Amino acid sequence: MAGLPPLRKLRKTTAVVALVFLGFFAHRIVNFWMDDASLQSFSGAELSPSQSVVCRDVVRGTPFGVDSVFEENTRLYFYSTISNSMRYSSDTLLHIWYWGTDTIQTERCIIKAAEFHKGLDEKESSQSGIGVCHTEIAPKLLKPGEWSVDLVAGRKLLSSRQFRIEPNR
Repeated sequence: MAGLPPLRKLRKTTAVVALVFLGFFAHRIVNFWMDDASLQSFSGAELSPSQSVVCRDVVRGTPFGVDSVFEENTRLYFYSTISNSMRYSSDTLLHIWYWGTDTIQTERCIIKAAEFHKGLDEKESSQSGIGVCHTEIAPKLLKPGEWSVDLVAGRKLLSSRQFRIEPNR
C-alpha cells in the first residue's frame, strides 16, 4: 500500500465526486429492489379489455362495420375482447346500452373463447385467458341521438364506447 497517497492530500472535488458516485450507486441498488417488488405486486393485477367496439355485424368472431356514426334501423353489436377472462363469470359482466342518460337495454355478456383472435389459435387463446363477448341491440330500439355502451363487471367500468345514430336520409 505504499503507492497510495495519504487521505489528507486528496482534493475536495475528488472526495465530492466519489461521494456522489457512491450515492448514485446506492440509489440504483435501492431502485432495483423497489422496482422488482412493484413488478411482483403488479403481476396479479386485473387486466382491462384490450378491445371494445360498436359494429354492424360479427362474422366468425370478428367485428365488421366498426364506426362511430350509424343510421337508424340498423342492428348494432357491442363486441368486447377481454383479457384475463378467467376472473369473470358470465353473471358479473354486463353490456349496458344508453341513449343519452336513459338506460335502454342491459344484457349479460357471455364469455366465449376467442376463435383465432389476433393470430392466436384456439389452444393458445384458451390458455392465455382471452375471451370474447358481444351483445346486440334491436333496430326498433335505436333512436336518433347520442348513444353509449358500457362493459361493467359488478360495479367496475371496464370499457365504454360512444356513438351517434342519425335519422335515415
